Amino acid sequence: MFNAAIGATTGCTLWLLLDSIPDEEKGLKYGICGDAWFGSIRAAAEISRHGNEAGFQIKQNHSLYPKAFIEETLKEAPGGVNIVLEGKTQCEVPLIVVRYRHSGKTILFFLLTKGAGSTIDGNPYEMQFTDSYENIVTHFVDHTDVISPFFKTSNAINTHNQFHQDLLQLEKR
Repeated sequence: MFNAAIGATTGCTLWLLLDSIPDEEKGLKYGICGDAWFGSIRAAAEISRHGNEAGFQIKQNHSLYPKAFIEETLKEAPGGVNIVLEGKTQCEVPLIVVRYRHSGKTILFFLLTKGAGSTIDGNPYEMQFTDSYENIVTHFVDHTDVISPFFKTSNAINTHNQFHQDLLQLEKR
């Protein structure tokens, strides 16, 4: 329905949001939270233009996203540091960019519509991993308030992968 005008990924994302709103609730403000497949400047702008809010992780779809600027600005920053930038698209849609450095290597990029939530400190994400001695280690990573729910629910998407990669170690055997 939207694909010809705004592209397949953005069109699919917008259709999923708008099609899931019941007819009697059309016109109310809704939000969509998505992983990197859904996330792009174009998708967030279109969702906002239709009166809704969005929060996405950004990976491959980083066209128009200030990824290079953020990487250069914070390349020497320690783990746990974040940056929040605010700007507007060409069609005047206000967006917020959030970038996290989880560790010395892992960098995560997020994109939010202006009304998606607050960028004040929120609940930390409880990260668990297995160390070289097979012990489970817990590390708490601070997140902004709007990103905290994303991490609380997004991990459930990969439960199957985590099960066969980590717990069963099927890829190692």
